Amino acid sequence: MVAVDRFSVSPEDVLLGLEAVSQEEVVHQLCEHLAGQEAIVSGYEESLLEREEDYPTGLDLGEVCAAIPHTDPQYARDTKLVVATLASPVAWKNMEDPDDQVMVSVVVLSLFDKAEKQLEALKKIMGIIQDQDTLKQVLSASGPDEVVSIFN
Repeated sequence: MVAVDRFSVSPEDVLLGLEAVSQEEVVHQLCEHLAGQEAIVSGYEESLLEREEDYPTGLDLGEVCAAIPHTDPQYARDTKLVVATLASPVAWKNMEDPDDQVMVSVVVLSLFDKAEKQLEALKKIMGIIQDQDTLKQVLSASGPDEVVSIFN
């Protein structure tokens, strides 16, 4: 079993106040960030968008909603989490009802280079974002270190 602590958040992977008007724009900006780090290979963004179409990751968690996009490991060169808070909520397809949308304010992207790491990443993320108080702390963070301390 892969240890959960392998999925840490680095300050450079915390994007606060991301400006976007759509789910696709958020995904694009996250992919640009990862491409700049050479953490992904060609086809990652397309695979992520296709997966979101088939298996949406928007979660209606209460006052603050989140999305947890991820895709297949063959597109990843690294294992980590990227956390983004959005300047304004963005409509995201609802995981429970793909015909519905939730207004997402926090996005936690998990990047994993081996399939067996996916479950551990999702367990860690869900353990954090299911608590509204914690999610509100992430959303109101004034700097990356605050988010890092919540996730690590």
